[in-house]
Amino acid sequence: MPSLPSTAKVIGIGTCAPLPNPAPQTNALPAQEPGTRPARALPYQTNGNLDRLEFGTAGKILAWFSMANQGAPARSAAHFSIQPTAYRSTEPWQYTVDAGGTASDSFNIGTGYGDGKYDITMTGPNRFLRRFTGDATKAGKGLDVAARYAAAPDTGRTAIWFRLSNASTAAVKFTLRSNNYRADGPWTYTVPAGGSTEDYFNAVAGQNGWYDFTVTADTDSTWSRRYTGHIETGAASISG
Repeated sequence: MPSLPSTAKVIGIGTCAPLPNPAPQTNALPAQEPGTRPARALPYQTNGNLDRLEFGTAGKILAWFSMANQGAPARSAAHFSIQPTAYRSTEPWQYTVDAGGTASDSFNIGTGYGDGKYDITMTGPNRFLRRFTGDATKAGKGLDVAARYAAAPDTGRTAIWFRLSNASTAAVKFTLRSNNYRADGPWTYTVPAGGSTEDYFNAVAGQNGWYDFTVTADTDSTWSRRYTGHIETGAASISG
């Protein structure tokens, strides 16, 4: 074998200090190629929600999250990550959910951990994302959104369903907007105190399984829920 040069040489500050700092001409990201590509079917079906806020003693408030990998396409385990974006330590928490399985966990968003404020993101494979923001001391603490996948009554194909619930003492107008994949909307739903309503969107029939929605409420500007992902059917699809 040939002899190799020593790697023990240390370049000190005296050598580095006179050198100019790097000066890149541009930091712009390259443009993404337009269009889509064929995509193979994937062996999981991810879903997730912020299920509830649990108020304890001494200012403790727990935000409970659920993760699911269920349905006929779910034949392999799926990996999830939950990461606070603000108000508390931002290290991600990692979870593996078996095929057909579920998992749940909670984050303290109370005293010393945001004092009620939260901004938490859940991610998973194939552009799966949930983002939950709000303030548990404000009106949004009584609001809830639950997403699920089920057949649409008009097409018979899998759709994403949203149940909007209002446990507060006054009526709330929810607004649901599409961020990508479809240009119509927004859709509004007035839910009375103590009531709920549900609606569905034909992601498989209309958008090749892709969806990206944000839900807001007129009673609390800090409160929002974002749902992004792809509904698997067991068949090939296209990229997002």
